[in-house]
Amino acid sequence: SCVEDYLEAYADLVDIFKISGKQGALMSKKSLLRFIATCKDFDVKIALGNPIMDVALSSGKEAVDGLLDDVINLGIEIVEISRVSRSLDDDDMCRLIEKATSKGIKVINEVGVAFAHSEVSENEIFIERIKKQTQRFIEAGAWKILLESEGLTENIDEKNYRWQVIDKLISPLELDQFMVEADDQDVFSKYIEMYGPGINMMVDYNRLLKMEDARIGYGPSQFLWGKVVKY
Repeated sequence: SCVEDYLEAYADLVDIFKISGKQGALMSKKSLLRFIATCKDFDVKIALGNPIMDVALSSGKEAVDGLLDDVINLGIEIVEISRVSRSLDDDDMCRLIEKATSKGIKVINEVGVAFAHSEVSENEIFIERIKKQTQRFIEAGAWKILLESEGLTENIDEKNYRWQVIDKLISPLELDQFMVEADDQDVFSKYIEMYGPGINMMVDYNRLLKMEDARIGYGPSQFLWGKVVKY
């Protein structure tokens, strides 16, 4: 299969293979189980994207608890829960994090400033609010915080990238507490320049090699060429 071929070549570079929520819901169970088994064969963790959890949250507690049980039964180790695509009280989110964690599921909490191609102005960005949520989610047991790129480095002009907002949101965290969405090569190169090659980044599978090139300072963005070092 294409997944097996991909991991045969690059499994050492892949920590997590994420199933987008819609993909997980629409593919056949046989295909889903084969995908999960293939990842496990290569010691790659599987994460479930947030759209299925979004639907479950809209359906109520029973649906959410049922989804968590399904995740365990399928052998999926990680779930993504978004505070961007759903609005819920912090206490409810923390209870959900604690519930998932108690079942042995790692939680990635997505935070951000904009949802699904929506425009957001500077005076609509609640930096302190997001920082407070982030800290609460970590204290509740979130495994990683994921910074959604929408409105920061995605679907806006490059000259309007909000690096100062990004800095305020993630720089207070330890490197192992967060990951960033970074599909654009200049974006992930800038993250490496500022936070070092050990930063956790979520990219599309076809961006993997460019990202790994950037981690060792051999491209793809000229400003990072030959600049990355380790000790």
